[in-house]
Amino acid sequence: MAAIGKKRKKRSSFKNSIAFCVSLALILALALSPLFSIKTLEATEMERYKKSEILETGEIREGENLFRAYLGNARKKLLANPYYESAELQIKGLNSLAIVIKERKVRGYVPFMGSYLCIDEYGRVLETASYFTKPLPLVVGLEFPGFREGELLPVENRDAFDIVLKIAQVMTKYEMLGSIVKIDVSNTEKIYAHMDNIEIILGGIENIDEKIRTMSEIVKTIPGDDRGTLDISDLSKPIIFKYLT
Repeated sequence: MAAIGKKRKKRSSFKNSIAFCVSLALILALALSPLFSIKTLEATEMERYKKSEILETGEIREGENLFRAYLGNARKKLLANPYYESAELQIKGLNSLAIVIKERKVRGYVPFMGSYLCIDEYGRVLETASYFTKPLPLVVGLEFPGFREGELLPVENRDAFDIVLKIAQVMTKYEMLGSIVKIDVSNTEKIYAHMDNIEIILGGIENIDEKIRTMSEIVKTIPGDDRGTLDISDLSKPIIFKYLT
């Protein structure tokens, strides 16, 4: 009985080896066949990168074998870019390949040694810049020893960082990311925002959704040349804009 069992195992192992070799030969045939050369290439339109730049990053081109491109390192090369949150290659027919990209977007800037770190809504550093490319929140008061592009900012005062991320998400909700707003989280119990000539006292993080919504509505009513302080730290009290004299 034991001998029969061993024979069966050998047969099964032999069959598996044959199946593996056949599969490998099929994959190689597909990867080398000119019948599957790419004639149509599609790529997700991105805010930051053009189709040609996406294809260049993934090193994919028309005329290349469809399966070689699909099975190669194109996805890995695409994901090496911090702005690409996800990248999927989809075969559509014998000669068509689509690249579907989910893009990360800059939601704020953090000053660092004379430059600015461009971060997304989760605090991931997408790149460094020497100047503002968009009117987005400028965050001061964070403490961190260094950073790496593509990774989350290693902030030591984590509470302050969590507050920044929460404020950025709320500002996105109320479409306030089109204005340059300086947010100071040096003191998490007394958070400040600076918008044009207006200093806004937000106080703590409690009721931050309502505070940002209120800030959004009030600043629209203040003439651009006016300078002063707006205290919305306690929404249970009357909100007064104090002009600078």
